Amino acid sequence: MGPDPGPAQESGIEPSASSGAWSAGPDYRPSVVPHDRLAGCAAAHRRLLDLVERVDDEVLRRPSGLPGWTVAHLLTHLARNAEGHSGMVEAAAGGDVRDQYPGGQEQRDGDIAAGRDLPATTVRAEVAAAVARLERAWDAVHVDVWRTGFGRVSTYGVTTLADLVFLRWRETEIHLVDLALTDLGGPSWADLSPAYVEVEWAWAVRGLPARLPPEVTVLLAPGDRPSTAVGRGDTLVVVDAPTTAALAWLTGREPGRPEWPALGPWW
Repeated sequence: MGPDPGPAQESGIEPSASSGAWSAGPDYRPSVVPHDRLAGCAAAHRRLLDLVERVDDEVLRRPSGLPGWTVAHLLTHLARNAEGHSGMVEAAAGGDVRDQYPGGQEQRDGDIAAGRDLPATTVRAEVAAAVARLERAWDAVHVDVWRTGFGRVSTYGVTTLADLVFLRWRETEIHLVDLALTDLGGPSWADLSPAYVEVEWAWAVRGLPARLPPEVTVLLAPGDRPSTAVGRGDTLVVVDAPTTAALAWLTGREPGRPEWPALGPWW
């Protein structure tokens, strides 16, 4: 990533002897390079690649956890999504701006449909190649490009490179669960990375006001973190559920309890 120092040297972070995790020391300084998001997404990519190695042709034809999508559809989407991110990062590094899917929704949908009948050997190779290309693109980004570079995502519009890293991390974490391959060692909703859950909670809460009916205020009371009130309506609804259960509702993976309000689309 150009001359930008690594996370330990740059931020004064020191490893914990007991856990091997990084903890902020007294000289901690935030970085323009999203080291935590890059590390989180890289870990999710490793889990994805490990799981894909156990997928054969029969497994590819299974329905996934997303209505109307097979495992093949979803893995093809993860490969094409990574390629779209690579294109945005590579364009930003060259001083240009690129849409995630230059052909728009039609390109995205067509690319996913094209993966329906691919053999497992091809799917494995495409996912691995797409992940490798994206991680190489991130590694090559100069610190100045991290500061001011951006891409365009249909759901968000202009999006910084740091936020693009999170969106790819989200895509990988959530769709690993959506694959519904727990019998092959794949994750369930409860297995979401704690680091990802921390960032996703902040994103989901920030985007919730636009998704709520105008007459509703929601009090998120997970119990494992501070409670948060969202909305300006006179009708108060308490969402008394742990963070991961609340996120399953906020991300549209679970309908939630009958008394919880209907939400607008999640992006």
